[in-house]
Amino acid sequence: MSLITRYINKEVLISAFAVSMVLLLIISSSRFAHYLTKAVTGELDAQAVLEIIVNLMPAYLSTLLPLGGFLAVLLTLGKLSVDNELTVLFANGVSQKQLVQMVLVPLSILAVVVAVLSLWLAPEASRKVEEILYTQSHTSEFDSVVAGRFQGKIERQVIYAQTMSDDRQQLGDVFVFNRSVSNAPPVLIKATSARQIFDEKYQARYLLLKEGSRTQGQPGELDYTVTRFEELAVRLFSEELEVNITRGFTLPTLMLISSGDPDHRAQLYWRISLPLMTLIISFIAISLGQVNPRKGRFARLLPAILIYLVYVSVLTSLRDDMSRSVANADLKIWLLHFVFFILGLFLLFGRQWFRTLVKGGNASAST
Repeated sequence: MSLITRYINKEVLISAFAVSMVLLLIISSSRFAHYLTKAVTGELDAQAVLEIIVNLMPAYLSTLLPLGGFLAVLLTLGKLSVDNELTVLFANGVSQKQLVQMVLVPLSILAVVVAVLSLWLAPEASRKVEEILYTQSHTSEFDSVVAGRFQGKIERQVIYAQTMSDDRQQLGDVFVFNRSVSNAPPVLIKATSARQIFDEKYQARYLLLKEGSRTQGQPGELDYTVTRFEELAVRLFSEELEVNITRGFTLPTLMLISSGDPDHRAQLYWRISLPLMTLIISFIAISLGQVNPRKGRFARLLPAILIYLVYVSVLTSLRDDMSRSVANADLKIWLLHFVFFILGLFLLFGRQWFRTLVKGGNASAST
């Protein structure tokens, strides 16, 4: 029995890890592309993009591992069913209850990992992401300039420098496109050199350009104003991102427990629900993973995924309701877990209970 248990544990854990890594790669790739686009336009530093992606991993894993464990059980038991290994196990005295106990061992390990991620690591990492974004939101176009590349947004400000000093304080052969107001004529500035200065009075940063020209006018029109200058100061715009490091998903779990804020309570219930869901949904996976060998290991994969999506969708909706202070949303979350737990038990043992009930009824009728 211990050999069989180790075999099933190994298969479930390896499959869960493989599935979770594939899902993580897909999601992180899309987010990496999103932040990389911001880095190309100068909104984020390239180093900050890597830090953000790394710190997002715990939050992604905390939500992907329950799905990974669910699919792992389906694939593992589906393989055992198709290879008739489950049939041999049941023929040699292994009961449904013992099979559940075997599968719950790796799923319990997975639930503990999810609990550590959701209750501790994910909030800490999410807070670091928000702090990085907060720091980046207070950097100007100058801080993201790379020699030989246009940086910024065409609707606001674009800076180009042919060369840059090693200390990143001096730019050479500078081009600046500036549009302070959406309807105002754009301004094109060329200068031989530029450096950044900070005005204490107005608490703003400026680009001090030297020996150049300033051209202002609407494209396609002949009404242009050209000005030559020895020195010219141009204000550097900062990208003010919406950053709040006090939101519920960034706060430690202990702080959420003592808080009465609806959003904080919703985040707390969500963090508790993830490891709980990992265990509850496993009962449904064990049942649906036992397929007819003739139909193939993927016969029940689609309905199983639909059940999982319903579970997660309703849970997410109730979390949002709870954050909006909807009445009894917290009780509905516990009711949802209970309903799916009963559903899993019914799918696993419902036939046995029904047969026992029928036999008992027939026995009493014969007497």
